[in-house]
Amino acid sequence: IYYPNRDGLEDRVFRIKTERSGASTPEPRTSHNVTNVEVLAHRGDEVDVRYNFHTLNHRYKVTDHFFGTMFATLRKDDDALLIARKKIVLKNDYIRQVIDVYHV
Repeated sequence: IYYPNRDGLEDRVFRIKTERSGASTPEPRTSHNVTNVEVLAHRGDEVDVRYNFHTLNHRYKVTDHFFGTMFATLRKDDDALLIARKKIVLKNDYIRQVIDVYHV
């Protein structure tokens, strides 16, 4: 990470010292749940899918819930499926912590 001046570095150190940074320990425990998987379209080696997700993120004795809908295009490449395109629609977007470079 490059900062052109001392202010950026001081801000980064502050976020880490608050223990609310994504770089702080302990790391959160998470659970990812996928439901309602639906095939929207099929074109040769590609398939468009939509599904709902619910993610639980537990850290500092607090559990945050994130949920929404995911749209993805999967492309067959040899014996593997690769994500060619993905769009996430987050239905709740309130985050109770300092946003850090690790969230990008």
